[in-house]
Amino acid sequence: MVNWRLHLGALGFYLALTLWLTWPLTAGFTTHYYTGGNYIFYYPTSPDAPQNIWNFWMSERALQAGQSPLRTELLYYPEGVQMILQTLNVVAVLMAAPLTASFGPIAAYNFTAIFAVMLTGYAGFLLTRAFVPNLVGPPLLAGALLTASPFHIAKLDAGQLNFVTMQWLVFFILAFIVLQRGQLRRAGGGLAALAFALVLYTDWYWTLVAVLFGMMWAALSLLGAQRPLALVGRYVGFGGLAILVSLPLLLALRAAPSSPLENSPNPIWAIYTQAYSADALGFFFPAARHPLWGVPVEHFLVAMAPYSVTEGSYTAAGWTLAALALLGTFWFWREHWRLVVIGGVAWIFALGPSLYVLGYATGITMPYRLLQLLPFLETARRPNLFGVLTIIIAAIFAALALAELRRRLTPSNYKLAMGVLVIVALIELWPAPRVANTLERAPVYAQIANDPGVVVDLPLEMGTDSRTLINQMVHGQPILQGYVARAPFYATILYSPLPRQLALMQRWPEEDIVALDAASLKTMQCYYQLRYVVLDRPLLQPEQQQVALALIDTLGGNAAQPWYADEQRWAYELPLHQDRCAPFLFLGAGWHDREVDETHVWRWTMGHSEIYIINPDSEPQLVSLEFMAMATVDGQQLELWNNGVLLNEFTIIQARRRYKLPLWLPPGQHRFVLHTPTTSEGVGKRELGMTVLWLRVY
Repeated sequence: MVNWRLHLGALGFYLALTLWLTWPLTAGFTTHYYTGGNYIFYYPTSPDAPQNIWNFWMSERALQAGQSPLRTELLYYPEGVQMILQTLNVVAVLMAAPLTASFGPIAAYNFTAIFAVMLTGYAGFLLTRAFVPNLVGPPLLAGALLTASPFHIAKLDAGQLNFVTMQWLVFFILAFIVLQRGQLRRAGGGLAALAFALVLYTDWYWTLVAVLFGMMWAALSLLGAQRPLALVGRYVGFGGLAILVSLPLLLALRAAPSSPLENSPNPIWAIYTQAYSADALGFFFPAARHPLWGVPVEHFLVAMAPYSVTEGSYTAAGWTLAALALLGTFWFWREHWRLVVIGGVAWIFALGPSLYVLGYATGITMPYRLLQLLPFLETARRPNLFGVLTIIIAAIFAALALAELRRRLTPSNYKLAMGVLVIVALIELWPAPRVANTLERAPVYAQIANDPGVVVDLPLEMGTDSRTLINQMVHGQPILQGYVARAPFYATILYSPLPRQLALMQRWPEEDIVALDAASLKTMQCYYQLRYVVLDRPLLQPEQQQVALALIDTLGGNAAQPWYADEQRWAYELPLHQDRCAPFLFLGAGWHDREVDETHVWRWTMGHSEIYIINPDSEPQLVSLEFMAMATVDGQQLELWNNGVLLNEFTIIQARRRYKLPLWLPPGQHRFVLHTPTTSEGVGKRELGMTVLWLRVY
């Protein structure tokens, strides 16, 4: 029978602990969010906290409109973005939706943070109690040390709410162990699958950690199992349910837009992955941002971190937890060798692609490189998060050590030891002061909210910046781009002439193989309907402002007379040119730079060359793709592809000739690929397909 008083008491204990660890979240519950402040260890205001607050705002707005928050058209307009692939934290935003509707997204953010810290402690209590049954004190303290671990609180101070909500990972580990033990019989598989679903729809990285634990625990538990076939049956049943709950995510991955011609590896990600890898001894690093020793410790951590990225590499368990875990491992490693193996493997993966020891780059290649070869895992760029599994297992061994101390010591000495440990833990894990932050509500965006339209908020985020998300929570309108953790492929800004010139404030020459004159830009504006351009002037160079103003004039706006102006921002309203709608096209990947002479402009294709064609109508229409081209050699073959389907193929000649193809075009944006054989200019030089002098669609 469940002892409800015990569990309610434990929850009350962890709630009190959480209010202390997270203070002053409750003081500004509906108006402020709190971060680590202006320390070298964290961003002063953390772009991740506003992004997570935006997640609550967007999700509640979608639910109110009867839409799914798993995809939004508010960002990366007009293509939209799959939010299920981002740090949306689906479980949290759905649970907090009533709170968001009643008190706003900041309250939902603060509530979720408090709930996560409390429930992580409680989950740790339940997990460790599975290894020390019938005891209360040891698992209660182990759960407290787990949720108060420096790593966990560091993620709170960095505003990374998806990592703060690690309670479902702990519950999954417990549920999987219960499944292996067969304690709930037929319900075990369902419970484990439910816990896995909660992990899956909280964070992608926690899912990887859960999969690693599940695979290793399943494999190791079969060694010496008394009824291996029955155990395999339970695991297979869980696997089927896990695949079933994963289907929405798998379908979203399949539907995510991409360009096969843009798959070249970006060297920045190799640096990023190493920067977010743990040091070999990082498990034992001291608590950061401590009110007594925070600054010198942070300087030490910066020196230890790969590329000085302490926010990404910091994976400390806390000295109190680490000491108890080492003692428990010394006493119980034979009995619980499976946990030792899993914790060790998880820490090896946490070290990332190359080994660092106390900040020294050894150059030794680590097993994490093998994970990066697996499908989808090349985007797993935070190896240190695997170390959280080591921290969770450390909490189990800490509880075992405390239970053994209880057995070995007299009751009075045990109470004294527990008292000393609590005092030491309180001193070590005492939280540092936090900085209160508010979300700016600039008047210009409040005016836009009253007269809606698509907003071009300049400058765009080109990194980890939540500025335009904060602004969007005021005006509520779609924007170009926006800050998300995993930037999707976005042809609109990558290639489309009008949005790209505005977004990057870089003017293109009008002479190209596609039309780029003022009339063509107005035709594009009819499709994009970019209504407002807002210039945050202190963030812009004078030449950038000049380009933006010139484009505003080109589109028929009045650059000399802003629609809104204050000391910081100027805003302009653009004509929508709804009478100019017509199909248009632009170039994608796979084209060499334009070349010119006295009479002609041309481009060489690279063999596989993209064009994007836009149908601005709400109904499909028959259009004609027309171009003038020259083959490299007579008889060169040209193929036109769309979504992996060959639409047409024909032969082109060396002389200039006009070619015309009919296309049935559904509404919206469509990617086509022109494929021709190539000829090399020479070793290390260009690969040339055909010469194109102009392209148009009508």
